[in-house]
Amino acid sequence: MKLTLLKYKKLIIVFSFFFFPLIFISVFKVDYNLIAPGYNDNVNGFIEVNSEYESKGSFHTTSVISIKGITYLQYLLGSKEDKVFVAPFPEYYDNIVVSDLKVMSYLMKNDSIYTSLIVGISNTGYEIEYESFLTVYLTWNYLEDDTLEIGDKILDVKKDGVSINISDINCEDTVVFTVLRGEDTLDFELTKNLVTDTTCGIGISTDIFSTILDTDVEYNLIESLTSGPSGGLMQSLYIYNQLTTYDYSLGLKIGGTGTISVEGNVGAIGGVEQKIYTSAMHNIDIFFVPFAGGNYDNAMEAYKNISTDMIIVGVDTFSDAVNYLANQLIEHGGDLND
Repeated sequence: MKLTLLKYKKLIIVFSFFFFPLIFISVFKVDYNLIAPGYNDNVNGFIEVNSEYESKGSFHTTSVISIKGITYLQYLLGSKEDKVFVAPFPEYYDNIVVSDLKVMSYLMKNDSIYTSLIVGISNTGYEIEYESFLTVYLTWNYLEDDTLEIGDKILDVKKDGVSINISDINCEDTVVFTVLRGEDTLDFELTKNLVTDTTCGIGISTDIFSTILDTDVEYNLIESLTSGPSGGLMQSLYIYNQLTTYDYSLGLKIGGTGTISVEGNVGAIGGVEQKIYTSAMHNIDIFFVPFAGGNYDNAMEAYKNISTDMIIVGVDTFSDAVNYLANQLIEHGGDLND
């Protein structure tokens, strides 16, 4: 064995010179996130709406590949690729449990689906009943232990026995949160404390989440691997199209991105540049993008760097997208007044 090692000593040294550094950069992690082009998913693959109407085209949500805490090798490769975005951890990562972001993302995905059903169904005249709650979607490390949790529905906030808005809680105020967790109603007394020399906080982030109580539309939800709220607009358009006489899909592959509210407003999302690249790679014909948050401007910057016939359409609301498709339908020989 010793003779064998001596015989291949030079080869082993050369091999080690390259092998061990490669192992190191493949395993060693840096505090950076990576966003790369991902997937276009046909909405009918995870939302089924019973309908008598035929759709010749399709509606697609767009997702990106997002890696939090990448290896040094991924950092080196991603930094050299124009279509990949690599950035250091945001400062707020210091104040959260990073794994909670995944929980938050799936919570938002579920809400986006229910909100999409609300928007799509209500805009076609079908009956739907729903309720909305201010909901905890993220907790911070300065939240008192054993109190509020991600997913808690906030029923009431009281200061000195009087209901107030969360935005009206002052620094050092002590209030009582009444929340719905599963089937249990719970009360927690919390104080808004100093977080830094200039800011106060209780330790939660909240948003309005909705659930459906009843509807005369039959639908079925299928588990999917994607998460986050950015499919809201496209999901709403698919549901709307399933329940209308006219085929707004135009026989095309229609993609897009943007959150949706129950009022039909389209909100900004992250990774819009990578979503443009993704959709071009998947031969999307029309791509809807929010004007909000500079998404449209960023999308057009990415659009300049690719060769595609894809049409980019900026929108502020669900109605903007429907009206665009309706005008295209008329131009292609349809008549919405039939």
